[in-house]
Amino acid sequence: MKYQDLVRPDVIILFSGGADSVLMLELAKSLNKKPYCLLIDYGQKHIQELSVAKEYLRKNNIEFDIVQIKNLHIGSGLTSGKPGMYENVHPMHVPSRNLMFVSIAASYAEAGKIPEIWYGADESDFYNEFPDCKQEWVGRVNKVLEVNGSRQVRLVAPLCGLSKEMVLDILTTVYNINPTIMFSGYGE
Repeated sequence: MKYQDLVRPDVIILFSGGADSVLMLELAKSLNKKPYCLLIDYGQKHIQELSVAKEYLRKNNIEFDIVQIKNLHIGSGLTSGKPGMYENVHPMHVPSRNLMFVSIAASYAEAGKIPEIWYGADESDFYNEFPDCKQEWVGRVNKVLEVNGSRQVRLVAPLCGLSKEMVLDILTTVYNINPTIMFSGYGE
């Protein structure tokens, strides 16, 4: 089924198959939202995450698309380089990764008349110095999205104040999800 042929989703979730994206999907479903998931293949070393993500989405009958970013020659601990290539950020930082992801999601959202994009920044991202996972970044991106296209699209980070432990706790106690079915490229 093609993206344009779907029952109109009301939220795009940037989905990786890790705990944060699984919790966002479960929250969206609990709120009676109609999610559409985007998976991004950006040349990450931990490409296994896409297989895990696809399997989870297929088992749960969630529509998704995989977008490839080819020839992204950006060194990072998550791509072709080594951890710690950049100063004042987490060793696994990929320059402008979330900005690229949100831009792609904003294109889908505008074309599909979908009002929201959710992405999985949590409290650990703040403390681990991922600049594109902080509330200030979300607020400023929303300012850009206000003037970006033909219709309003909003970026939401619904897990921003939750610790990784809280995310896992909610997944296991509220949604009864076994953590072994998820995958994180960060080794978490």
